[in-house]
Amino acid sequence: MRDTELAGLVCARICHDLASPLGAVANGAEMMRELGGADCSAELAMVEQSARRAVALIQFHRLAFGSHGDPGLQIGRGDVRDRIVPVLTNPRVSLIWNAGEHGEMPLATGRLVGLMLLAARSMLGPSGTLTVLLPVEDTLPVAVMADGPRAAPTEDQREWLRGTNAGLPDSRHVEFALLPAAAAAIGARLELIEDSGRLALRALPG
Repeated sequence: MRDTELAGLVCARICHDLASPLGAVANGAEMMRELGGADCSAELAMVEQSARRAVALIQFHRLAFGSHGDPGLQIGRGDVRDRIVPVLTNPRVSLIWNAGEHGEMPLATGRLVGLMLLAARSMLGPSGTLTVLLPVEDTLPVAVMADGPRAAPTEDQREWLRGTNAGLPDSRHVEFALLPAAAAAIGARLELIEDSGRLALRALPG
């Protein structure tokens, strides 16, 4: 078993074990806020919001970094979108999902989409638009666009995407080091196209 596969299984286990208690915290805070009157409603709303944010992060990280050991597992396209939107968007960053809302895709493809979006979000800068393109009837090619005034990769990021950077990234950019293997797992190769204010990260049939 490769180190990346084992690390993915560990991540999936941690995310699975944390999701239930955090969900219970969020639901409990919501119930207490509804039943407890105005005295502590603001504080409980903050607890609920933070717990739900943590649950969203865990669900997304399980998709992007986790592994389930079974290459035949499928995941709904709408489920992939719903795990991505709460984590990667904010008032300054929007996401356009052109990958279908119905049907399923292999879990390995969903993982690749999550990693590609993390990389695109990192290269985007503080504001802009992310776009996901995926054929409705197939799993390749996958394309993620990053459009923003400061969208640009670093040289290290370029090398990780090419699979030529032997160094380890810091934890904030670990997706770049994982992407070549995630693409190879579904028979794809990565390509980064750079234009002024626009990046296109694509996974093409290998």
